[in-house]
Amino acid sequence: MAALVIIAVVLLVVVIAVFYLGTLFGSKQVSRRCNRLTTIDGNMPDITAAGSFHEFLVKLHTKYGHVATFWYGKTHFVSLASAKAFKDTNKLFDRPAVLFEFMKPLFGEESIQYASGEDGKRRRHDYDQLFSYDAIKNYYNKFQEATDAVAAKIESLASDEHVNITEYMSLLVLKALSHATYGDFFKDDEKAITMLRHYETTMAILNQDISKNTEAGQRFAEALEAWHDFMRAMIQHRRDNPPSDDDWTFIDVLMAKASSEEELLSDTTGFFIAGYHTTAFMMVWTLYYMCENQEVQEKVYQEIIEVIGKDEQVNHVNLELLKYMRCVFDESIRCSVLAPFAARVNMNADMVVQGYTIPKWTPVVHALGVVQMDDEIWPEPERFIPERFLHENASTRHPFSFQPFGFAGKRKCPGYRIAYAEGAVFLATLCRKFKFQMVEGQTIERKYGFVTIPSNDIWVTVTKRD
Repeated sequence: MAALVIIAVVLLVVVIAVFYLGTLFGSKQVSRRCNRLTTIDGNMPDITAAGSFHEFLVKLHTKYGHVATFWYGKTHFVSLASAKAFKDTNKLFDRPAVLFEFMKPLFGEESIQYASGEDGKRRRHDYDQLFSYDAIKNYYNKFQEATDAVAAKIESLASDEHVNITEYMSLLVLKALSHATYGDFFKDDEKAITMLRHYETTMAILNQDISKNTEAGQRFAEALEAWHDFMRAMIQHRRDNPPSDDDWTFIDVLMAKASSEEELLSDTTGFFIAGYHTTAFMMVWTLYYMCENQEVQEKVYQEIIEVIGKDEQVNHVNLELLKYMRCVFDESIRCSVLAPFAARVNMNADMVVQGYTIPKWTPVVHALGVVQMDDEIWPEPERFIPERFLHENASTRHPFSFQPFGFAGKRKCPGYRIAYAEGAVFLATLCRKFKFQMVEGQTIERKYGFVTIPSNDIWVTVTKRD
């Protein structure tokens, strides 16, 4: 009898152990995680010590593999760093607001950045029509106007003058994007520059303690209200000067579809921030890598001459023929780690990702930058090799190995077509007119944030081509 009792106890212990270990390790929820437990700060000290969120993710995945977990404050996150894991989460639409909470004072409570569920899907459906292939056909002329103006400014400089391409590309994208998407209000360059100043002022204060009763908080509120007043003036100008039916731009769709004035203001502001910052630094990095790799710059120039000649402008047809230029853009995006991460959350049910069970409501980070610098996918990842993206080479990689604009839940960055179209117009015009070379003695490193920027302004010399 005693032996039976002992056997029963042993069996019970085994059953409990199997259940317990199965919960922890069979679902593989915990076996790859940071050691820090659920304190109020979680892994925030580790993120700070790493230097940036991206650099923290690099260390996290180096230690724990392609699927790892960490604590963002009191919120438990899962981070994914493989193409196969990305594919498993391809249908997730909703974003975890907690990761972007600190930007909410800037974007606004009603911003689409925080819209989930049916509301978010409705708004994406309404807005995406202005980023379609057909819609962007109408933007090329405005991109060209802005580029010609900046090219003329560069052409007027002395031949030995140093040119700050960070400043020039920022101005170029600002002019092109604001005019194309927000209308004739921005035909006046000074208005575009004014908007940039509002953006820079509020962003500079945002990194401080902007609590209601602080001095920084008061300055932020005043700066944000000044920016909002400016945006309201732009919206009112568009209402007072409505476009023809075939000349609608992004602002017209926002005005027609927004459910409130607050939503309209939030999305007008938010889309400017997202579109301006990413495209401007895509161009900055592209010119930087072309200066560092003169043979690449020459190949781009030769392709432009062969495909569109010395005088033809880039349009929606010949854009597709500039295949090497597209490779240069993609390799610049990859090498710079332009957009280091994205994030989603499954609000409906648990899901299994590469054998790991992720409970619903658990935010998931897509460590895009980690995958883009994975030496198993990209041999010598720090080297700038545009040929990686030629069709015969790209076709051998998993399609989710390079998803710089996100991919999940039909929430891919809607402006990716605009970014490539703008970039092609800019590069075709500038490379036909000028040859760019780095000013010696500069040290340029990557400075990671939501968008990766150079550690310093990038200075070049410009030689006019014959």
